[in-house]
Formats: sequence, C-alpha cells, structure tokens
Amino acid sequence: MQAPLVGLTDIIYIYLKTLLQQAITMVNNLKTLWLWYVSILIMCAGCMVNPVTLEQQFNVISEAKEISIGRNAHPQIVQQFGYYRNEQLQRYVNDVGQKLVSVCRRPDIRYFFTVLDTEMENAFALPGGYIYITRGLLALMNSEAELAGVLGHEIGHTVGRDSAALMSQNMVAQIAVLAGAAGAAATPSGSDIAMATSQLFNALMLGFSREREYLADEQSVEYLIKAGYDPLQMINFLRTLSFISQGPTGTQQYLTTHPYIFDRIMRVEAKAKVAYAMQQAMDQLQSRDSPAKDSSAVLAEKYKSMIDGLAYGPRNDVRHIKLYTVAPGDTFEQIARRTMGSSVYARKLAYLNGMPEHAQLIPGIKIKTIY
Repeated sequence: MQAPLVGLTDIIYIYLKTLLQQAITMVNNLKTLWLWYVSILIMCAGCMVNPVTLEQQFNVISEAKEISIGRNAHPQIVQQFGYYRNEQLQRYVNDVGQKLVSVCRRPDIRYFFTVLDTEMENAFALPGGYIYITRGLLALMNSEAELAGVLGHEIGHTVGRDSAALMSQNMVAQIAVLAGAAGAAATPSGSDIAMATSQLFNALMLGFSREREYLADEQSVEYLIKAGYDPLQMINFLRTLSFISQGPTGTQQYLTTHPYIFDRIMRVEAKAKVAYAMQQAMDQLQSRDSPAKDSSAVLAEKYKSMIDGLAYGPRNDVRHIKLYTVAPGDTFEQIARRTMGSSVYARKLAYLNGMPEHAQLIPGIKIKTIY
C-alpha cells in the first residue's frame, strides 16, 4: 500500500513550528541570561559600609527606600496585631526608646516605638526605625532597665540596617527563582512569584543570623550604659526568658525570632561587665559620680507602676497584671492561691517576677500577679 504523500502545506507547517519553538527557546534563554545579569549587577553595585562594623556589606536598599518600606508596612502591622489602647504606656515606652536613640550610632532618622495588643511575647524592628514590642513581652519584664535592654537590641538592628541587608540578600534569591522560572516557561507563573515573596517574608520573620544578634546585643549594652541604665538587668531578663522557655508553654515567639539565648547571656554578661568597669574607671578619672547599680539605673518600681493593670493573655480571655504588696511570711504558693485560685500557678507567678519559685520574699516589696 502506498504511503500518503506529504504536501507542501504540511512541510511549511512543520518548518514554521520548528522555527517558533526555537524562537521561544531563545527568548527564554535571553530572559534567563538577563535576570542573571541583573542579579550580578545588583551584587556588584550593592555594597555599603555597615555603620556598626564599618565593614562592607551587601545592601541594595537605600535609606530613603528603607524608611518608605517601614512607613508603608506600619499600618499593616498595627492592623494585624492591634494597637494597645493605653496612651500613657505608649508614651512611656516611646520615652524610654527615644532616650536610647539619643545615644545610638544612627540618631539621624526618626524612630517610632509601638506597643502591640497581643499576648505573643515578642519585639521586632521593621526597616527605617519602626520598632514594636508586645504587651505579652512587657508582662515578663520587671524594670525599666529590662525594657531598655530589649528596645536597645531592636535599635541595634535598625542601626546596623539588618532588615534592609536581609531583604537585599533575598532580592537576589527572588531573581534566581524568577530566572529558573523563565528557563522553564515563557513567563514566570504567579505561584513562582508568590513563592519568592513568601521566602522574603519568612526570612524576615525567622530573625537574623547569630552574628547580627550578637552585634545588636553589644550595641544594647553600649546604649544602656550611655543612657544611665544598669546593663546587667538585660541579663536578668534573658535568664527569665530562658527559664520560662523550658516549660511546656515557653516563650517560643521571642526565642524563634531571637535565637541563641544561652550564648547571648554569656556574651552579654562578659560585655556588660567589661564595659561597665571601663565606664566607672572613666568617671572616676574625670571626677564624676560613677553610675552605680541602684534604683535610679534600674527603675523597677516605676516600671511596675506603669504596667499595673496591663492586659494579660488572649483577647477572648483577657486578665490583668496587678501589683501585690508582699506580707510577712508570704510565699509564691500562698500568693498564687490567693490571687489566681490555685498554688499550681506558683512557678508561673515566680517566673513572671523574674524569681525562683522558692525565693524568700521580702515584706513590703511589690510583685506582679494576675487577676
């Protein structure tokens, strides 16, 4: 049987189809090469001097863009977590933050401090000077110096432009994802772009590298001393977090975004002791009173008075922090039974006050409890 003849029309169709496939492949290759070329240009042009280490670091986001990112994201953060409706407390936290800003290494931008209405225990900084702390984390603090330590750490991230640097690194990762997508299809799909965006968001939420956490801690110690706070109170707070984190309902939010807590405690303690001793020596040489570790540098009573009545727990089952004056013979078990209904909350109450469960309480002091 004779095979059917291939007509001229069929030959032209096959030829044109082959040319079209080759053209599509060429376009995809050019897109891929172009994206990689842009990526290389970004990496070559995106070096800046880190204001903390004074070393070159990769960062393609300008200061103006960094501030714009924070300003645009701020309403979304407030909408997601809620603004804590206590203007006196908001002003207090802002005042402490601005006191640290005045002695930081990057005081030429505006800083904004906001208390968020969520039981999550966390603090974080957006690009451009937008710093947040949750009421859940405020409940775990026991002095203004501890608050200053946390805010100083977040200021340190802002000074080092850590968020901008992290976003810059992820921009290159995004380009790599899109380049791979261009090599596989005529145009990158919506899912590819969504994946790149998700990677960027996740990177910001997972916190910074060990080195950047250490640098933020070192800056916090420096700013605490310059602002007149006791830097060792920062260690007390980190230890409180480490104790609580070992329980079944530990402070996982803060520790997820601020890892390496035990290493940080050791480093902060060493840094604080050396820096504090140097500051005292300089003060003595200059015939000034040394900033001794007293109530003026810790301000525990002032802080506790500011958070008296602070909302505690989830919004659908909110309770409140109340101050309790210790009576002779009081223990955490007795106070827990009296104020929280059961002695099983003694450990929680102790950790809330930064003390061991069986600590001997001094009559007359004020501690936090939950009503």
